[in-house]
Amino acid sequence: MKKPFRRNTAISLSALMLGMMLAMLLAAPAGAERVRGDCTGFAEFPSKTSDKTLVAERSVSDVFLVPKEETVVYAGTLKEGAEPFDSPVAFEGGVRVQGPVSSWQVVSWGGESVEVSADGSYGYSVPSWVPAGSGELTLTAWHQQGEFDCEVVVTVQLDGDPGPAALVAAAGTVVFGAGVLAAGSKKGVT
Repeated sequence: MKKPFRRNTAISLSALMLGMMLAMLLAAPAGAERVRGDCTGFAEFPSKTSDKTLVAERSVSDVFLVPKEETVVYAGTLKEGAEPFDSPVAFEGGVRVQGPVSSWQVVSWGGESVEVSADGSYGYSVPSWVPAGSGELTLTAWHQQGEFDCEVVVTVQLDGDPGPAALVAAAGTVVFGAGVLAAGSKKGVT
């Protein structure tokens, strides 16, 4: 492999790695809690002993610890005092999680209804390979029905200690970074 190619590749990988690290460090939640709409709602986490209720009005800077496994009790309305529709209206919504690098839809719903509010329970279990306590995530819940369009943003963190998976990932990042930097550094005169 030619030296200029190796050097350019190492510089490119180093710049990419530093850019990703900078993006992760600077990734801050949006400044608004209720991004749009007049919706209200809450999710209650019965297994928690304190700070059990996550409300739509919660400040995005206030991190909510989420258990790894739970059956959440929820309720929400499109607007305080809204009356049911005269005939069924199509609706859709979901919950999206934004991590430092990517986002993914964790829950979605849709259908038709005359109702403007809903309540119930939802059970979840975070996969065991996801390390707890490893950082803040931005959670966005949205719902659209007729002329009502609502989006709420909150900050959550998976409750618990990061455990060995997070330590292995951090060590791997350090080793990879050191290798990339070493590959790009000037070697002795040949």
